[in-house]
Amino acid sequence: MKFQVTVFGVLGLVGIGLLAIPKAEAREYLVNQGYHTAEKGEFEIEFYNDMNFTDTDNEDIYNSKHQIEFEYGVTDHLQFAYYEVYTWDRTKDWERDAFKVETKLRFAEAGEWPVDVALYTEYENPDGHRDVSSDAFENKVILSKDFGSWNVVGNFVFEKKINTDSEWEFEYTAGVNYGMTPRTRLGLEIKQGLGDSKDLGFSNDQKLFLIPGIYTELMPHVKLLMGPAFGLTPVSDDIQLKSIVEVEF
Repeated sequence: MKFQVTVFGVLGLVGIGLLAIPKAEAREYLVNQGYHTAEKGEFEIEFYNDMNFTDTDNEDIYNSKHQIEFEYGVTDHLQFAYYEVYTWDRTKDWERDAFKVETKLRFAEAGEWPVDVALYTEYENPDGHRDVSSDAFENKVILSKDFGSWNVVGNFVFEKKINTDSEWEFEYTAGVNYGMTPRTRLGLEIKQGLGDSKDLGFSNDQKLFLIPGIYTELMPHVKLLMGPAFGLTPVSDDIQLKSIVEVEF
């Protein structure tokens, strides 16, 4: 835990240092993929931090997941990203967990279509033997709509492990946010697993989270998103504390 606190301190100092960089738009939610992409030639770095408390009645059961994403606008409608993923828990300490690559394509400018539509594909290469830690593809259909100061978004997610004999797995996320000020939005999101293609449906055997959040532009080109995710089913973590720092160059 001491090492974890030290790493958090270093990341905090890095984040404070980045505030010195002279408006970040791409990241709009904590768990939903928003519609927007980086502009052509634009480079962004995003720091993701999740603290996961499986059982709040047992203070010894918790872990964390940390990602750093490097994102680049290939065109005004297409972006590419690379992630490094690290995890921590009391039994394994710090481990590199995986790397991921991602593309996101949007088809028009926001508001040109009745509903804004984008497609997202991610390839994950986890560390470890492939019989246990399979490579996977995750695909999302992103639907978004602005109503004045409001935005509504939905992600339909389907994932397939490619090194093991497994079925397609499905989930959805949805969210709404409201612009309180030009720099700050308040949001509410939901994320729910739906099972695989053999056992598809809504049940208490699937993870379900409710995620209120605040998304604020700290200064031009630097955005902070944060909020708790409350588990609503027995198989969900009791609570997750989520944050994203986005820096745009």
